Amino acid sequence: MTTDRSIDWSRCVVVVVSPDSFLRGVGRRVVDEVLSCGCEQLASRVVQPGSLLLDTIYDDLAQRRIHFGTYRYRAIDTLYSLGPSLALLLRGMPQIHGHFTALKGSGALERASPDSLRLRLGAVNTILGLLHASDSPEEAELDWRTFFVRDRNNHGPTDLPDHPDALSSPGARALAALLDRPEGARETRGFPEVREQLRRALVAHLWELLPRPEADVLASELLEPRELSVLPDAPLGDDFLARVAHGLDGHADLLLRRALTSSFTPDQPPLDTERLWRALDGAGISVDPWARAVLTTSQHFPPLRRTPSVPVASRAPGIVAEPVPHA
Repeated sequence: MTTDRSIDWSRCVVVVVSPDSFLRGVGRRVVDEVLSCGCEQLASRVVQPGSLLLDTIYDDLAQRRIHFGTYRYRAIDTLYSLGPSLALLLRGMPQIHGHFTALKGSGALERASPDSLRLRLGAVNTILGLLHASDSPEEAELDWRTFFVRDRNNHGPTDLPDHPDALSSPGARALAALLDRPEGARETRGFPEVREQLRRALVAHLWELLPRPEADVLASELLEPRELSVLPDAPLGDDFLARVAHGLDGHADLLLRRALTSSFTPDQPPLDTERLWRALDGAGISVDPWARAVLTTSQHFPPLRRTPSVPVASRAPGIVAEPVPHA
């Protein structure tokens, strides 16, 4: 694979607007913010890197002795499996990489500036962070070869040219408009909504396996003094979930019982989510790709935290309002 050495990588940056941006309907806003920095747009293209391309990236990083855990690599694979990304090659002022590092909010998301693009537009965690941008000239060249120069994972009749002048494109704004989900179809669930949805599905599907005495007691707590449907946004309490899981001991799959009480955050040992999805499928519980990505990545990269607005006076005993991780 060749590269064009005439490109001045000290003044060029590759920005990749990742699939979560388009699923959440903010892809065009990300592109607008990126292009408002006064950079010249040299090229843009839609790409959906699969396992082979991600293997190439990981091998290159390993050879450069840039090490990170395999859990991060798998999380990146989970991100890019959600759909297409939009890659942009931009040229601007010297030290452009530092500018974009600050703009996006680099590193651990929970320590990023509130003014960073990721926090302002609703990133879930460090991996589901809406966009990637090259942090150095060396990384910009690697990103160019990864996302623009056609390789064995991106099949086509010919190779893409190494120089951006030869690329034909309607431009990043037009491509982002094509990829963004329309109003009403956008993914609005953050981490707490995804986790709560899974917990409620588990309780509902496994309820019939509870021994009758425990089930009767738990049901009375769940339904009094208000019906569950009256409080659709209030999370099930940790104590309630722990008692359900305990009541299912010997009656339900251990992995499903662990999922009931798991925080799906780094403060607990991670679950084997690939095994969990298979177990859930066997129990008739569907977990969509977005929910799988959120829960898988949040086990290693903490989601942001907020306190949901839940009326204090009308909570049922099995339902509590508490600070929970959130994007």
